Amino acid sequence: MGRVSGAQSADPDANFGGLCFANPPYLLIPKMVPEIIRYQSPVVHMRRTALSDAELNGKRIAKDDKVAMWYISGNRDPDEIEDPDRFIIDRARPRQHLSFGFGIHRCVGNRLAEMQLTILWEEILKRFPPIEVVEKPKRAYSNLIHGITEMKVRIPA
Repeated sequence: MGRVSGAQSADPDANFGGLCFANPPYLLIPKMVPEIIRYQSPVVHMRRTALSDAELNGKRIAKDDKVAMWYISGNRDPDEIEDPDRFIIDRARPRQHLSFGFGIHRCVGNRLAEMQLTILWEEILKRFPPIEVVEKPKRAYSNLIHGITEMKVRIPA
């Protein structure tokens, strides 16, 4: 199995030195893709309306209350995910995340998104095995989507 180093901070911008893959990097892709999705948590939050009275962690939620679900909180829950603030490319259970929602509200395109990212990384790594991020990424300003609008990289010739 290959090795990789990457961001080790809860702040994804704190370490933008890139990923350094050992050979063969394609072995890491099946675990890397869901870890990227978990760590980045593309959707910030979703709001729902409580259908009935409930209690959650000692907090009362009344019927018709508006409840915000913060995906990054679920994806960084130390009771559910070991060492959740670290990007671990070969995480033991990488698909254990809430980035696509859960239950009846689970994203129907989740497998398509995973497949697209898998193919993207397979093709990138065939052509450009070493990729180095050289500047702090520029993030999209949005209260709904975590996104990167620009990320400069170096691809050695």
